[in-house]
Amino acid sequence: IELPRKYCRLYFMTLRGCERAKCWFWHVPEQGDEKICTAILRTYISIKESCLLKRAVQIFVKYYRQVTPGTDFSSQVLNDLLISLLKNCLLQEVFQILNVTVQIATLPSVDVLLKVFEHVASLNIRDAVPTLISTFRKLTDAGMCLKFEHFDCIIKFLHQLQVSSQEINTVLSIKSRYVLPMTGSVFSVLEAGALYLVPSSQHCKEKSDWTKLGALYVTARSGCEDSDDLQKLSLCIAKILTRDSETDSPGVPFCDFADAVIENSQHNGADRIFIGRIGISAMYSYHKLLQWIKGRKVLDKLHELQIHFTVLKGLIGEERLASRCQIVNKAAEIFLKTGSLDGATWVLRESKWTTNAPLWPCDKTDILCRQNLLRTLVHKYLRNSLYRQAFEVLQNLPGFQHCSDAVDVSQYRCLFNKLISACFESNNLGVSSSAVDFMLSKNIAIDFFLLRGLITALGRSSLWSKARTYYKSALSLGCYPPLKGNFYHKLLMIPSYLSEVEMLLTIERFLVSNAKDIQSPMPTSQTLQIILKRCEDQTVQNNSNYQAAVERLILAARVSDPKLFLKHMTMNVNMEEVYSLELTSALKWLQENMKWAGKVWLF
Repeated sequence: IELPRKYCRLYFMTLRGCERAKCWFWHVPEQGDEKICTAILRTYISIKESCLLKRAVQIFVKYYRQVTPGTDFSSQVLNDLLISLLKNCLLQEVFQILNVTVQIATLPSVDVLLKVFEHVASLNIRDAVPTLISTFRKLTDAGMCLKFEHFDCIIKFLHQLQVSSQEINTVLSIKSRYVLPMTGSVFSVLEAGALYLVPSSQHCKEKSDWTKLGALYVTARSGCEDSDDLQKLSLCIAKILTRDSETDSPGVPFCDFADAVIENSQHNGADRIFIGRIGISAMYSYHKLLQWIKGRKVLDKLHELQIHFTVLKGLIGEERLASRCQIVNKAAEIFLKTGSLDGATWVLRESKWTTNAPLWPCDKTDILCRQNLLRTLVHKYLRNSLYRQAFEVLQNLPGFQHCSDAVDVSQYRCLFNKLISACFESNNLGVSSSAVDFMLSKNIAIDFFLLRGLITALGRSSLWSKARTYYKSALSLGCYPPLKGNFYHKLLMIPSYLSEVEMLLTIERFLVSNAKDIQSPMPTSQTLQIILKRCEDQTVQNNSNYQAAVERLILAARVSDPKLFLKHMTMNVNMEEVYSLELTSALKWLQENMKWAGKVWLF
């Protein structure tokens, strides 16, 4: 930038700026140098340094407070400066610029204003709302032209900020100045109630003024004494709102309409039911057209207004006769399609996971849709390592909650086993144990490999009581082959594929079964023997797996409390190791543990 000699080069041309206590050179362009002023601003914007952007604000404010914009003023530079300030989170500087634009009657674009609202809403800067609305009022007073969709966006951002109704009303009062006077009537005088609907609801639709339509409904309803007339009005409004779903407009009329009804209804319960039923109809329309984002906005609005739509039916179309199961299915699917697992689970919980019930009968198609929906939800939760949420969904699959579902729950075996497997990988013993308990209670087949893995993991985590419980269940299910050998006569054969935890639990059972002979030995009593049986694939030539089993058996005796002592005796003809269990250690174990062990293993 070519600066006149009287301009301070340190201030205009360096990042640090001028640090002189008293500078004799100019820090503000003089009148007539608007071209230089614009060039400086454009340069600072392009460099994108926060300190330069703040300096750009100082220059802009000081210059245009004393100079009227001329031919070298650039609206593009003004808009770019505001956007750059927003990107650098310099909100106060944005308000400074906007206030000056009001004074010089040279306003930024509406898109920039909307970005300011969006910035405040996205960062939830609620303290900035009073200044934001005040500035907005000044801009509109200065002549900024907005369309109805612009007001809709602004109101949406304000709702996102959860501002007070007074602040919303301020914006609505500004919006009302843009509304053309409504004339004519689409509704005739309804017979029984002599109800005149002078404003036209069709006019509301054409102007996209859904807030006015909401106010129209409340006014009409409050003056209507005939239920048939009110039903006609409700159906008419429902058709108008749902018909809009066939257009490509970005807005969702239902949301603005619902806000207006709730705001003006003075907590009328019938109005909330009406909003819920219209919401269901709107949701169905968007679902049918695969407009997932719009359907999600309808559901978010119902949730925000705390309207329990899952106990309602729609007003028009197929949803008037839809089952509760079907309505919940569609709502949950919309949440899933828009990436909200929590939303899908919320709507299912809200409905108490209901499928078939006397007051809400459904058909096989609804049940099948629910199954597929919950399966999808489980897989998504598992991919996100949200195991407790996945287990909650599994417990509420059709067939578990309602006997009338007539569903064979054994088909869910793979899903439950997949959950348990995923929990093992993450060492989540709590959920895997709960899942196994649930499967046992519902007679769902458990993968024996997973059940054995749980027993081993519990033992290694010193959760022996639970490990013993599941071991007993595994025995009754046939998870382990019958114990060969003279089990009650001092000979125990342990399969070499067992973990050290399973081996110890097998030895505990063996000790309790022979407790009488161990505690009162006869002079001719046999020695307690343990044979470590080879598996079919553990040939003598390939001995590494068998040797690992030998180490596990020794470890099992060592982790016992008190310790058990094994003595190697010989190797039998099958090349299997034979050990004797020292009587003294066995007797000590029984003395310390027989009180609880008898209750556990004598079954």
